[in-house]
Amino acid sequence: MAPPSPLDLPPQALRVGLLVPMSGPQAGFGQAMIDAATLALSDVKADDVVLLPRDSGAEPPQSAAAARDLIETQAATVILGPIYGRNVPAVADVAHPREVPVIAFSNDTGALRPGVHLIGLAPEVQVERVVDFAVQHGKTRFAALLPYGPYGDRLAESYRRAVTRTGAELIDIARYSDPGSDAQDAVKRLSGGQPQPPFDSLLLAEAGERLRAIASLLPYYSIDQGEVQILGTALWQNQPVGRDQNLQGAWFAAPDRAAWETFARRFSALFGATPPALAGLAYDATALAAVLGRKGQLARELDSPDGFAGVNGLFRFDTRGGAEHALAIYGVAATGADLLDPAADRFTAGARPGEGVIRSNPLAAPTAPAIPATPAAPDGSVAPAGAAPATGSVAPAASGAAPTGLAPTGLAPTGLAPTGLAPAR
Repeated sequence: MAPPSPLDLPPQALRVGLLVPMSGPQAGFGQAMIDAATLALSDVKADDVVLLPRDSGAEPPQSAAAARDLIETQAATVILGPIYGRNVPAVADVAHPREVPVIAFSNDTGALRPGVHLIGLAPEVQVERVVDFAVQHGKTRFAALLPYGPYGDRLAESYRRAVTRTGAELIDIARYSDPGSDAQDAVKRLSGGQPQPPFDSLLLAEAGERLRAIASLLPYYSIDQGEVQILGTALWQNQPVGRDQNLQGAWFAAPDRAAWETFARRFSALFGATPPALAGLAYDATALAAVLGRKGQLARELDSPDGFAGVNGLFRFDTRGGAEHALAIYGVAATGADLLDPAADRFTAGARPGEGVIRSNPLAAPTAPAIPATPAAPDGSVAPAGAAPATGSVAPAASGAAPTGLAPTGLAPTGLAPTGLAPAR
């Protein structure tokens, strides 16, 4: 079926372009995102909003061509997508000269451009949150075991900044190419061949089989949960990490699951499938575009310092356009993940985006103050995707109060994975 012509649309309709994969191996995720976006429009009763899905393709030229069609032929007033960070600049080059805002599903901050907002969950926010929690609970000496590559680079830099900012000591950041023999050498170096490691906290940034392979190496080098607190990222959220005894007791930062589970149940009931995290992002971005766009305030209110309540909890955009999310802390248990510290339900009053990333829950007092230490220079030299009340609508958060009203969902991938929490592309 041919796409509708602007002449066929209601005269005052808000035209929302949606760039998602509609062909190739990721087409299933694209369809889930279209379904979620359609659900969002229904929830906010946006009868005067027209959704215009287009195939983003896999490469920048394809995304740029789809964006050009949406803007020049379909008169789209906002573009949601694409999911891949590498394609965002090409879309921005088309949209920005025409003053069409872009809300992309990536978390790759290297893709930020004027007129672009990224709704994905950035690894930097995850690292800051879990480091702050560890310091609040008496941890003072930090190390990390990270893969080589852009994802590992982003994590290493944000970990270094987070630890230094708290006044704790960064002992080392060891890197590896694969979780086999190469990682074994990195773990051995971290342990220093000592019966007790020189650090009390260790960040791991893998999932699935790679995570299990890394975790299995730790006991052989005297790195166990008795002496070292294992830290993780939101990559662990949908993983059965509790099955690995070496990871039980670990802490990781991730979005609060309560709002997401409400959204997931509704999505499953309507569409007969479990929604990927990208679907949550699509829901949030669509609800946000519809509610703010219909008021003629999209460009201005996107940067509200109060933020929005989404499927994955409270979030807002910083001064560059990257997303800041309020995250919870979970503890790995044999039966799953236990909520240790809930995500904050408000941003610090008066804090500007970029200055007030929620690094810890302001409603929870630390159980043990950190002991400042002089940061040490390490030898070592960065992933990815929220929702409304039961009705599914998206609501802006009121400053100093729990969010009410319009709540966008979604913490999509950094530009990539179906889980929405994977490294950015």
